[in-house]
Amino acid sequence: MFNKSKSRVSLWYEISKNFDWIQILTIINSVFLAAIVILLFLVINFKISNEKDILSNILTINGIFSSILITFLITRISWVKERKFDTYKDAISLSQKILDYIRILRILTRYYNVWKNENATKNLLDNGRFKNIDFYEYKLYGSGCIKPKNEVLIKELINHNNHNGNETALYLAMVSLVNNRKSKYYEYQKELDNDFVLNGLYSLEIVEKWIECDIFGSIWCFLDEEYNAISYSILSTKDKEFINNAISRINKKHEGQILCDKLLKEITDDFVAHNLNELHLKLIELNTGVIGISKTIINIINVSLFFGVLLPFILLLFHDNTRTFAIFIGFVASLNSGLFFYFILRFRDLINRELKWI
Repeated sequence: MFNKSKSRVSLWYEISKNFDWIQILTIINSVFLAAIVILLFLVINFKISNEKDILSNILTINGIFSSILITFLITRISWVKERKFDTYKDAISLSQKILDYIRILRILTRYYNVWKNENATKNLLDNGRFKNIDFYEYKLYGSGCIKPKNEVLIKELINHNNHNGNETALYLAMVSLVNNRKSKYYEYQKELDNDFVLNGLYSLEIVEKWIECDIFGSIWCFLDEEYNAISYSILSTKDKEFINNAISRINKKHEGQILCDKLLKEITDDFVAHNLNELHLKLIELNTGVIGISKTIINIINVSLFFGVLLPFILLLFHDNTRTFAIFIGFVASLNSGLFFYFILRFRDLINRELKWI
C-alpha cells in the first residue's frame, strides 16, 4: 500500500514539473481580480447613463495599450529577423562546406580503379540488385532500429560473398551522400560537378536523417579502420586540384596537404565534431516561428483588441438601455481589468525573459 501511494506521488510530481505554475497562478489571480471588478459593478449599481462613457474609456485605453504593445512587438520582430539573417548566413556557409565535402566524395565514387577492392564497393553497389540500397536503411537495419521494406535485400547484401564489412559500408555511406539511391534515375546534385560557391541550404529533414544514421561519423570510423582503401594516385591532375580547392574552402588548415585517407578522415572529423550539429541547430532556429515573449505579447494584443476595442465598439453601435445590457458592459469591463492585471503581474517576468541571455 505504501509503495503504491509513493508511486502515485512520484507520478503526480513528474506531471506537475511540466506545468508552468507561474503562468497558472497569474491567470488565477487575474480571474479573481476580474471577478472582484464585476462584483463592484453589481454592488455599486452604476447608472445606465454612464455606459457610453465606460465603453469609450475601455476602447481608448485598450487602443493605446495595444498600440504600445504592437510597437514593441514590431521592434522585437525586426531584431529577431536581423539576428536570424546572421543565422541564415552562417547556415549557408556550413551548407557550402558540406557541399564541398560531397563534391570530394563525388569524385572518389565516380571512377573505376579508384577503389582497391572494387568487387566489395563499386561493382557490388553501383549496379545490379543492390544499387537502390542507401546507407540510412543499411545502418538503421544493422542497429535493429527499423525494418525497411527491402529487408530481405539488405540481408542478401550483408551475406554476399563480395561484401567486405567496413569497406563496403564506407563506399555505401559516401555514395549515399552523393546520389539519391532511391531515385529511379540515380539522381545526384548537379552542383557537385561545379567548383563554385552556392548560396543554398540543406533542408532540416535531410540533416536530421544524416544525424540519425550518423553517416559522417560512420565514414570517419571506417576511414580510421580502413586506411589505403582508395587509390588517390589514379585521379587526374584536374580532379586532384578540384579536391584540393574544396578542402581549402572547408578548412584552410588542410590546404596543400597530401591527399590520402588520413586527410579525408581529418576533414570528416570537422563535420562530426562541429559543422553538422551546428548546421542542425541553425536550421531549427530558422524553422522556428514566434516563440517566448513574442508569443505572449501577441496573445495579449489579440485579447486586448477583441475585448477592449472590437467588442466595446460593437456595443456602442447597438446601445440598449436595459439592466442586462449594463451587466454585460460590467462583464466586458471586468475582462479588460483581468487582462491588465495579467499584464501587470507578468510584466516583471516578461522583462526578465527579455534581458536574460542564458
